[in-house]
Amino acid sequence: MTPVIGITAYDDEAAWRNWKARAAMLPYAYVNAVRNGGGRPVLLPPGGDEAEASATVAGLDGLVVAGGPDIDPSRYGRARHPRTQPPIPVRDAWDLAVTGAALAQGVPLLAICRGMQVLNVCRGGTLHQHVPDLVGHERHEGTPGVYGRHRVRISADSMLARALPEPGYFEVPTYHHQAVDLLGDGLRAVAWSEDGVTEAVEPGPSELGGLPGFVLGIQWHPEQGEDMRLFGALASAAAERAAARARVLAPMI
Repeated sequence: MTPVIGITAYDDEAAWRNWKARAAMLPYAYVNAVRNGGGRPVLLPPGGDEAEASATVAGLDGLVVAGGPDIDPSRYGRARHPRTQPPIPVRDAWDLAVTGAALAQGVPLLAICRGMQVLNVCRGGTLHQHVPDLVGHERHEGTPGVYGRHRVRISADSMLARALPEPGYFEVPTYHHQAVDLLGDGLRAVAWSEDGVTEAVEPGPSELGGLPGFVLGIQWHPEQGEDMRLFGALASAAAERAAARARVLAPMI
């Protein structure tokens, strides 16, 4: 059984053929990554309310919360930094709703770049609104339209290390100017760049109120590289969920 994995999408203006219009869209690298990892991708356009988000997530085996524009800082109780992008309320509301639904329902979750920030804000955390103010350089941002690369290291005692057992520092594709500041409830930092920026979060120990199941936030862009191990780990967790649901439903048929 191939697990069904939803991917959140952009709400933006796009041009194609003779048309220019508001569109629900997504870089195709996410679609390929989910497929190459062993999942069946389904696009989740923004715009629904919390009830729709809950019902949508209930029909999934896994969820990818994709990258995108900055989250409105009012969502985490901060004034807007001059370099923070204008808010897109419809996407903020949808991404937060589907993330909260996935956490509540135990749906395996891989949150990428903005997605990791959404996960942190969803759990009551905050963000650094402009990383260069923190680290004194812009290497996390890449250049316009081109992903940069920097090195990260992973905590050995983490779920992430089981999916990516990389010793020491290794290179990842990157494109972000914001990052996790105060951690949200039930989350812990498990990867860092050489300049100390948090590059991954996952549930803390359950006895300390951590979140159950496969929940992983990644600040870099694994879909832009050749290493599909994180998408494979998501698909494996999603397949386990799908199999468990099938066992529950079987006696009812």
